[in-house]
Amino acid sequence: MFYVYHQLYDEKTGKPVEGAYLDVNGDGQINSSDLYRYHSPAPDYILGFSTSLRWKKWTLSTSLRANIGNYVYNAMAMNAGAWETVSYNSYQLNNLSTSYLKTGFQTRQYLSDYYVENASFLKMDNLSLNYNFGQICKGCSLNVSAMVQNVFCITKYSGVDPEVPNGVDNSFYPRPRTFSLNVGFNF
Repeated sequence: MFYVYHQLYDEKTGKPVEGAYLDVNGDGQINSSDLYRYHSPAPDYILGFSTSLRWKKWTLSTSLRANIGNYVYNAMAMNAGAWETVSYNSYQLNNLSTSYLKTGFQTRQYLSDYYVENASFLKMDNLSLNYNFGQICKGCSLNVSAMVQNVFCITKYSGVDPEVPNGVDNSFYPRPRTFSLNVGFNF
């Protein structure tokens, strides 16, 4: 579970109000006692599917994976989604997240539930196409295959990859897409 502050929104514009959080316990102060449990990084459902289709000398194989109901705290958007990110060090180049255009935040909104995002996804992890030439000479056969790993990811999550350690997206290196070509000779 994420322990975050309940962000308040402007009734007219629908935009989050900077520094405005719900006083959950009603004591007139916004402090750690107002943090509440909000969503979980653990998915409700984990699904997987793999198949291999053969036709004559061709084989097409794939594997897909889905997580449904998991959430991610997008700390990258929180850190880069405020004007202070650009103005803090004028001698240093900093990128401003596009979330700034939606919120207009001047300062970072630490632990705001605004940055907890649905990270359900469907990923194709592997796709391979294989052609078996069979015996090409006496005692010698040839097999050629092409493979792609990390083929695609379908998600509504605004970060780079919805599959992050502990459900917090905070500057991790994304998985690369890998292409490989294999040629196999059997003697």
